[in-house]
Amino acid sequence: MARTQKITQHQVNEWKNTLEQMLEEGNFRQDGRPLSPAGIAERKQEIAMLRGLNTLRVGQVVDLDTVQPIYEHPKEG
Repeated sequence: MARTQKITQHQVNEWKNTLEQMLEEGNFRQDGRPLSPAGIAERKQEIAMLRGLNTLRVGQVVDLDTVQPIYEHPKEG
């Protein structure tokens, strides 16, 4: 049985705000110093993950292990 969770408005707002902040900072830390190459790679990975999370909608049920939506009524073939 997959671990599931229903997406809340608070989560959606938090992901959106975090993504906007990371895109605004670019390749720099909050204090304005440049990130290391490893830091830039990590930031890019986090941004990609947040972009994926931002495709989820409030009330959608997701599998916590794969972060994929679970459709309650799958389309039959």
